[in-house]
Amino acid sequence: MKETTNILELFGGVGAPRRALELCGLNIKSIDYVEILPYAVLAYNNIFDISYKPQNIINWNMDVDILIHGSPCQDFTKEGKNDINTGRSILYNRTLEIIEKGLHKRPPVVIWENVPNLASQGKKVSHKHHLDHYIETMEAMGYKSTYAILDASKYGIPQARERLYVVSLLSGNEFEFPDEIPLKFHLRDFLDKTVNPADYQLSDAEKQLFFTNNGKLYVKEATKIGYKLVEDGDCINVAFPNSKTRRGRVGKGVAKTLTTAPRQAVYVNGCLRMLTAKECWRLMGFKDRDYAAMKRVGLTEAQICHLAGNSICVPVLQQIFTKLITMGEIEQ
Repeated sequence: MKETTNILELFGGVGAPRRALELCGLNIKSIDYVEILPYAVLAYNNIFDISYKPQNIINWNMDVDILIHGSPCQDFTKEGKNDINTGRSILYNRTLEIIEKGLHKRPPVVIWENVPNLASQGKKVSHKHHLDHYIETMEAMGYKSTYAILDASKYGIPQARERLYVVSLLSGNEFEFPDEIPLKFHLRDFLDKTVNPADYQLSDAEKQLFFTNNGKLYVKEATKIGYKLVEDGDCINVAFPNSKTRRGRVGKGVAKTLTTAPRQAVYVNGCLRMLTAKECWRLMGFKDRDYAAMKRVGLTEAQICHLAGNSICVPVLQQIFTKLITMGEIEQ
């Protein structure tokens, strides 16, 4: 049995990979954690009782067993840039440089998480050349890479959150992504029953999205019928309430994808209210004690929501790591 598993967390956020590996029963040593956002570092330090300082990926090198990175994704959105050489999102190239030149040995396992649009090949917007460039560069360094778009709601969490995962193995083996898991939980199971709805009210513009008919609640959508039924335990994305083109606002018993500034309402016990920061945190697979650790050092609700929206969903990573352990790619 391996005494410790050494990991490197680039663009480390709040430490979702570390938490997932711990849940797999591994004794984790974070050789280094690189994150430039000060309050993300503050959160990480207090969740894991460590004292890292904010730092930029530009200045770093060290040996690791597993390297995990989730480089900025803004330029890979539908409106994002399309140039391999510009924008914050191309910082993944810095990860490639570290693997190629900055390490004494190449890590056996490398995992990259990003938005699904990274694999897009549309006529108007295409970002897949970034993905192809990454995989080809990794292949030139001896890695076999496999990618898939996984939805968190298929791996135990009631959040419809699709993300692209690239798993690269130095062994040359091809990674087989874990099978989907039937969802055993409802969004209601993740809600804070102590919340006063009056403290989490919708804005006036957001309230205008809703109407009642025969005692039932509906939300307006840009569809042929023009609205959708909202039932108890549903989650409704109320972002851009004045938009004339928004559709698919309702998550039936699941949250919609959490963003860094989530505007999601939940309908429970006949009341509409916004999701809380603690609930967003739970919907990323973290524990209430982690939320409490952030509150103790003064993080605001908005900052905690931002960190949740920027994080990787812990249960998805846990399933990926479990599969890697089963394959013998990670020594337990």
